Amino acid sequence: MKTESVILSIAFLLLFPFVLKAQQKYEREYRIKSEIIPQSALAFIDSIGPDSKVKWYKEISLNGVSTEAKFKHNKKKFSVEFDTLGHIQDVEFIIKKSEIINAAYVKIEHKLDSLYQKWKFQKIQKQYKGKPKEIINSINKNEPTDSVKVSYEIVLKGKVVGNTQLYEITFNEKGEIQDVLQIIQDNADHLVY
Repeated sequence: MKTESVILSIAFLLLFPFVLKAQQKYEREYRIKSEIIPQSALAFIDSIGPDSKVKWYKEISLNGVSTEAKFKHNKKKFSVEFDTLGHIQDVEFIIKKSEIINAAYVKIEHKLDSLYQKWKFQKIQKQYKGKPKEIINSINKNEPTDSVKVSYEIVLKGKVVGNTQLYEITFNEKGEIQDVLQIIQDNADHLVY
């Protein structure tokens, strides 16, 4: 019995970094030139018609490598993420908390109160996932079509047992929690936009 406990303890210690990794977020972004961006990604951004110059970034995270376009459109800051082949992963744009559907916001607030002693929003983004044409239609109409999946990605400072950390929490359109990640900060490598 004692041997089994020792083996289980060792197994847990060996697996702990992998469990911890799944609950953390680290991103490193750096600027890249548009000449190396896949044509499909360039065409998608052109179809939106950004109001500002598009800045391209390579993003390295715990989940892999992606390409990201950042720009302004209709007075909102957009971030569009593509895989390395130029296939769209998601579109995010910064919103105010008043732009979250009221019923969803009430659920979000209640959940955050149950998770943290204190919390404060740092950034709120609305996220669209779906087929490229449907996402473009949603952006142009300033309202998601039925076939676009909507989420809220919230970065906040949260205090738990005297320890304040940055977290990224994703909620679905109904305000139900989907994912909680503790952000590993590296101010020199991470751009908040």
